[in-house]
Amino acid sequence: MLKLYNEFKEKGFVVIGIAVREGKERVKKYIKKQKMTFPVLLDVHGDVEKKYGVRAHPEHFLLNRDGTLIGKTLGPRNWASAKNRNLIRVLLEQN
Repeated sequence: MLKLYNEFKEKGFVVIGIAVREGKERVKKYIKKQKMTFPVLLDVHGDVEKKYGVRAHPEHFLLNRDGTLIGKTLGPRNWASAKNRNLIRVLLEQN
């Protein structure tokens, strides 16, 4: 996700990570270790997880510029693959 974020952020691509039921210090260490530059929400009690009906970790949600859910995936993905990078390009080109 970090590679995609860095590649497409100037075109309006946004990534928000959500740390569910983790302590602040542990999340801070992870962010630093992974050199994450996108925002990470600390969902200590799992409220966001419940609201969005998260069923697995990781789970990815794709929203358009209006905040409408247009897709989601369960489990790990190779987001830096050519196929997924092309998907992001197409989505960013849509109004």
